[in-house]
Parts: sequence; structure tokens; C-alpha cells
Amino acid sequence: MLNSYSRKEMGLSKNNSVHEMVDALKRIGPMTETEIHKAAFGYDRNCSSQSNKKYADMLRRGLKKGIIDRMEWPKDAIKHGRAQFIYYATRTPEVECSAELDNAMYNESI
Repeated sequence: MLNSYSRKEMGLSKNNSVHEMVDALKRIGPMTETEIHKAAFGYDRNCSSQSNKKYADMLRRGLKKGIIDRMEWPKDAIKHGRAQFIYYATRTPEVECSAELDNAMYNESI
């Protein structure tokens, strides 16, 4: 019997979302588009007759939001396959918090 916990309660992202791609990129590291689809959704576009559009659009949304970025393979890199780009999760800036910093900001605003 499966637990009745939702994906959100278990700390997982929504099913088939851009955030699943980001989770896979953070967990595994930089990957090609095909590798992301396999890791995040178990979808292999090379062995499927289904359209790739849904997953490609998700990747584009992640790029547009700035939560996923890509770089072109270096010219001298040894690569397998025809992939042109390597995708990676962007880092979210950490905001420094402390009582001392809060007080300094408060004093500046007076």
C-alpha cells in the first residue's frame, strides 16, 4: 500500500514540471537535454514514438525563468552523441541574515 503523502509533503516537486528538471540537475550535475529527460522523467526520446515537444518546452521555460542555464560544448571537448549544449541548474543567491545586519539596515533607514 502506498503512503497517502503528497509529493509536496514529501519535499518533492510537482510531477512533470520544470522543477523536476532542476532537482535532477542539482542532484546529478550538468547534463545534455536527453540525459535530463531520462533522469527527471524516465523519458528517452530516442526510443519513443511520442513527441518531445512537451519536455523541450519545459526546458525552454526553465531557461526563460533563469533557473536553468546552458553552455555550448567547448570545441576541444570529447563528447558523445550530437548534443550541442550542456544544461545546469543556476545557483540561487543566499541572503545573509543576522541581527547585526538587521539593526544596521534599520539604522540606515532612520
